[in-house]
Amino acid sequence: MQQTDKIQKRYAVYCRVITAGLFITLITFLPYLADYYLLQPSDTVLAYFAENSVDRYYEFETVIVFLSVISIWCISGSTGAAISVPSALFLLLSYADSIKYASLNELFRLSDLKLTEAAGIATRYLNLKFTPAQIMVIITILFFCAGGFVSDKFCRKYPLYKKQSGKYSKRFHAIRIFFGFVCLAVMFRYGNHFIKSECSKDAIDNAAVTDMGNDRYILYHFFKSDSMADIDITHAENSYRFFLDNPAAGCKTDEDRQFPNVIVIMNESWWNTDNIPDGCVTFSADPMESYHILSETCSAGELSTNIFCGGTIGSETEFLTGLNIKYFSSFTGIASEMQEHKVPSIVDYFNALDYDTIAIHPYEGRFYGRDKIYPSLGFDKIIFEEDMFYTDIYSCYISDESLVRQIIREYEESGETRKFIFAVSIGNHIRGLDAAHHFVENYPYPITVTLNGSLEEEAYTDLVNYINGIYLANEALAQLISYFEQKAEPTVIVMYGDHMPGFSKEALKLLSLDGTDSESQRCQYAVPVLMWSNFETEKIVLDGENISYLPQLLLEYAQLPESDMARILKYQRDVFKTNTNRIVIDCFGHPVESYHEDQIEAVLHYKVVGFDVLYGSSQLRDRVWEPYD
Repeated sequence: MQQTDKIQKRYAVYCRVITAGLFITLITFLPYLADYYLLQPSDTVLAYFAENSVDRYYEFETVIVFLSVISIWCISGSTGAAISVPSALFLLLSYADSIKYASLNELFRLSDLKLTEAAGIATRYLNLKFTPAQIMVIITILFFCAGGFVSDKFCRKYPLYKKQSGKYSKRFHAIRIFFGFVCLAVMFRYGNHFIKSECSKDAIDNAAVTDMGNDRYILYHFFKSDSMADIDITHAENSYRFFLDNPAAGCKTDEDRQFPNVIVIMNESWWNTDNIPDGCVTFSADPMESYHILSETCSAGELSTNIFCGGTIGSETEFLTGLNIKYFSSFTGIASEMQEHKVPSIVDYFNALDYDTIAIHPYEGRFYGRDKIYPSLGFDKIIFEEDMFYTDIYSCYISDESLVRQIIREYEESGETRKFIFAVSIGNHIRGLDAAHHFVENYPYPITVTLNGSLEEEAYTDLVNYINGIYLANEALAQLISYFEQKAEPTVIVMYGDHMPGFSKEALKLLSLDGTDSESQRCQYAVPVLMWSNFETEKIVLDGENISYLPQLLLEYAQLPESDMARILKYQRDVFKTNTNRIVIDCFGHPVESYHEDQIEAVLHYKVVGFDVLYGSSQLRDRVWEPYD
């Protein structure tokens, strides 16, 4: 008898170990399973799901939750653990979704776990509060989770529990199963409430959320693979050929080319205040005055973003790589990928031309993992907050003027070599990363803001800080251009915004920018851009092109040699003037309601090239940014 008990216990241990191994394997391959199950076409079993896409996502999540419960039950032998652990994890995931969506307008992804330091910094300025509905969700879920443990005790105490030869009775198992599924039903039905409630507040639903059905599919979105694991190299090369066999855009010969210094500033929350409708607010002076003066002789206009009120790294990535993040996972997913391995970028282009490549960001390097991304991209010199020589503060952060002075310092100290300087400002972040809001004490504001309405003090303070920050950003740009006007070395300066400022919902409504009409929606995803040179070059009209096109536009404006990626981007521009999550406009300026065959072909080839650049290993990938001889 004793020997039999030992065998049974050993058998139980083996079963739990095997179950745990299978569960870990399931979780490991879940991203690829999600992609295959939900995205791959099929003429067999999955045909049903192709016709019922909503049910596909729902059934995928249901299966995953069910397998999780069964696995934990087998491992622990506890109903309470089997119900509580998945419920708690699902609840935490839902809340993580709400946090990220509130701050960046994007859902939480598995790849975000690689950006824990950035997340830790970002949460400093989040002021999220539980709504009464969310509190009720938490209480309900906790009640039923606790009930899972109570059921164990209940069934043992009352006649429902009967030991028969050392085994639980059928009635006992039935009660546990029934109670478990009740708990799961409650958790699964209401556990998404956090993200659902956040989405319902927004005038514009985020595209990723819309695709997931707003209130479901959190698990699918979390586990969905950020990569394209098995790239068909032959297919990738065919896609490269699709673009490269087309005629290249005209460019100057080597004899005419000057190889200028190139300075690119991605300015934090730089946005055109002209987009605020008349009558909403009055300024004592024009915040965009310097920009308007410069734009008369420079190439200037608007670019279109894929992000709204946050997600700086998305616009940063688009410029550096030429990849439209609309097609390549989340912007945080790409950022985490760039930390893991080298991704071809415009930095490679300038390195190949023997430029000194310098990256400057007057904030913490670990935010968005830039302390890992910039070295991976191949910058010769990297400057973060602690390395800045000029550190004057505007509100909470190092000012744009200090950034400009640092750029000039780097230019003067680097000798006669040609320079590519990429700078990301921080001075005009509308909500403090280190404080609940900006502080205005002891700061001389040049512009007074008068509202046609009222805002809470904090929202008004943010708006006043922002408007004056815009003015100072434009003045800093004018200062930089004024300096290089006096220099004989050919120089190109580009400044563009990363996204619209993170105004409160009340401020958006007051300023008629809440997305309730097509014009305000356009303004939400439009940022200014200006390109200046101290030598003669052809003026380029910019009217809503993707930020991902900017590297090609820069090379064209600076009269620099082409590259494979520049030619690919030029082809995309010839098909779509604007192609973002929100707006698609063809090369003739017409909105695209549905893609025609040529547009579909261009997109598919572009996606293959993009996935190869991010995750592939073809030889063409490694030289996609090499300048032409």
